[in-house]
Amino acid sequence: RNGRWIAIGRLDINTEGLLLFTNSGELANRLMHPKSEIEREYAVRIYGEITEADFDSLKRGFTLDDSLAKFEHIEYVGGGGANSWARVIMKEGKRREVRRLFDKVGVTVSRLIRIRYGLVSLPESLKRGKVYELTSRAIDEVSRSVGFKTKKIKNEKKPRKKKGFSKVTKIDSYTGLPFLGGVN
Repeated sequence: RNGRWIAIGRLDINTEGLLLFTNSGELANRLMHPKSEIEREYAVRIYGEITEADFDSLKRGFTLDDSLAKFEHIEYVGGGGANSWARVIMKEGKRREVRRLFDKVGVTVSRLIRIRYGLVSLPESLKRGKVYELTSRAIDEVSRSVGFKTKKIKNEKKPRKKKGFSKVTKIDSYTGLPFLGGVN
């Protein structure tokens, strides 16, 4: 609200999704510094045919700008026709790395959405251009995840589990498709 706001990470003009802001320079530095190895998760719409061998290559990695770039995790979500969806996790996301990795296996990223940065996930109900302020507990957990020593915050009310739901199909909230499993 007051003071200087610092963006944690950036998204290029063709990428949408989660952006985090803080007024703590030290927290921003720790969250962005490569040694922290903070995971970034993306929903990726791919244009073109992709195979299991391509997924394996993407997990092993490619040399980009004199360093190894790879996905820590990749999961095929589904799709039809020329487009399909995957979820990927990286520990860095510099210089259009997601798009450049997929280019290496001959497919094009036609849509890219950052859905998680470290412990913070993009809320499904959050509309484009809107803001969501993290709770004190969430800020505390994020801070501890990068080595800050923080005081314990009392448990906030947790939503109660609904009874009677024994079998639920997992639906990807960004693509609307059921998870099909696939390569980990």
